[in-house]
Amino acid sequence: MEEILKLLDGYSIFKLDNKGNVVEVAGFEEIEGSFLNVVSEEDRKKAAKLFIEASKTGKAEGVLRLKTDDVYRVFHFKFARIGEDIYGIAKEIKKEEPSFMSDFLGNVIHAREEWEEIEGRNIYDIVDEKEKLMDVIESAIEKGEYEGKIFINEKEAKIRIKATQWLEFFIEEDFYRLLEDVIDARNANELFDKVKEAMENLGIKYSLKLFDMQYGEQEEDAIHVFPIFKRGESVGEIRVYEEIDGVNYNFLKFISITASKSIESMEDICKILQDFAVYKIDEKGRILYANRKFEEITGLRIEEIVNRNIEEFAENRDEFFEKLKQGMVENFVSKWKGKDREIIAKEHARRINGEIIVIIEDITYEKEKEREAEFYNSLLRHDIFNKNEIAMGYIGLLEKTNLTKKQKTLIEKIKHVIADSNKLIENVRKAEEIRKPKGELFEVNINEVIKNICKSYEESARKKGIEIHCNIDDVVVEADEFVGEIFSNLIKNSIEHAKCKNIRIYGEREGNFYKIYFEDDGKGIDEEYKEKIFEEGWRKGGSGSGLGLYIVKKLMKRYEGKIELDGVKGKGLKFTLYFRIPTRKKKPEFLKIRF
Repeated sequence: MEEILKLLDGYSIFKLDNKGNVVEVAGFEEIEGSFLNVVSEEDRKKAAKLFIEASKTGKAEGVLRLKTDDVYRVFHFKFARIGEDIYGIAKEIKKEEPSFMSDFLGNVIHAREEWEEIEGRNIYDIVDEKEKLMDVIESAIEKGEYEGKIFINEKEAKIRIKATQWLEFFIEEDFYRLLEDVIDARNANELFDKVKEAMENLGIKYSLKLFDMQYGEQEEDAIHVFPIFKRGESVGEIRVYEEIDGVNYNFLKFISITASKSIESMEDICKILQDFAVYKIDEKGRILYANRKFEEITGLRIEEIVNRNIEEFAENRDEFFEKLKQGMVENFVSKWKGKDREIIAKEHARRINGEIIVIIEDITYEKEKEREAEFYNSLLRHDIFNKNEIAMGYIGLLEKTNLTKKQKTLIEKIKHVIADSNKLIENVRKAEEIRKPKGELFEVNINEVIKNICKSYEESARKKGIEIHCNIDDVVVEADEFVGEIFSNLIKNSIEHAKCKNIRIYGEREGNFYKIYFEDDGKGIDEEYKEKIFEEGWRKGGSGSGLGLYIVKKLMKRYEGKIELDGVKGKGLKFTLYFRIPTRKKKPEFLKIRF
């Protein structure tokens, strides 16, 4: 087990008998007796359920808390049945310490550093709507735990209240969630975005550099510099240009450390494990062992492949062993001859005690989708578009000949079909563009954008007897060059499909957002379709690509906003779009709490 633990650095591994008693453990503190002994009391039912599920089905996974003193350690567990035994592997996600604790009458008896201001006070004296807090605490006492939302200085956060011998308040403010996102970043671009998102949450002047990516001007007069490392070598830094308090200083220090660890984890085998399919070979390539997950993804039966050479089943072994001479193999992609099909696999290998242990991950589906997308994009953007342009040229020549009235009508219809085809190609291109990692957002005057879009659709709306009413404030929001596509798609959708007489676009400010309402008085939508309307390619009859509203929702997510739909059949549609207003907000006065 210790050998496997070396391969899965950062994980804890244990072996249980068929009654749940610990037989062997590595990475955890010593456990005696039942595995449930290490699980916090409120999660023991959940742990038992996972054990039973693994015993019955062969595998299970979930998140469990372990409690030490007043700190909860949160682990992600995976269980697998091998023979009569249950093997478990666990990765610590985070530690949880109550933000503050009170007695059952609300008197705060202990608080973490960032909440120390309320220590010794009564929680009822701080919150709005005391009756609501009484209901919340009553629920926590009755059920043992309460989960819900809380507003701290009008900023939303999550709250969990545990009723033990005290009331333990766990408040997960945005930046704690953001730190978890930093830890879980899958690549450098995503890590850059997550660190930037965490920094924006603080509302301070800063610049960020990571590898060749940069946000903000790097000035020499930085008050604080927080470096980001990759295995001891600096690959970036966060520069802060104003004074910050001790809590924010510690938070920023933790961001830089977390980002550094995240970079290392991107190359660390324990980060890229998905299904833990494993095989072992010796230095000559002879297969010594494979687990059931390996059998599952390749279709190759273990008893049929053990003692045979890996070259019979996998390509590029010379390259594989050449890379292994350097000490390890990471993200090695090769073809495998499975039982009934070929698969494309990604492999990660280590040498341990003269044996080569390899974790294999099936990426056939992803690779096929990549190739398929590349093919269709090439076909749509180049070949079909070019052929459409040639067809339009021939139609232009045909229009100069003597045509009957009916022939002219048919030609106009052909031109419309070709134009729709080209619009589809353009929508596919835009959908692909917005799937890519976003670039830097910038300030956009949303009033100017919407007015220009409305003006461009005035003629097509007038032909259908539709009036467009636009009343947007002169306000700046965070967006990019694609923002006009949102309103272009919404207006076009109403004109072509809503059978409406009026389109109204207006807005109002709400906190750090500018809310834009887009509504028409058309035929509305059936309740059953409200969840589907934003899906890629969805449409209910009629023409169109089914990409318009999908693009709208993806863009709103890109801008870290959201879109909501309200509509009733026969009474029109109403979309509410939330755009972020860029602010360098001052730290609000502590403390206003609202449940």
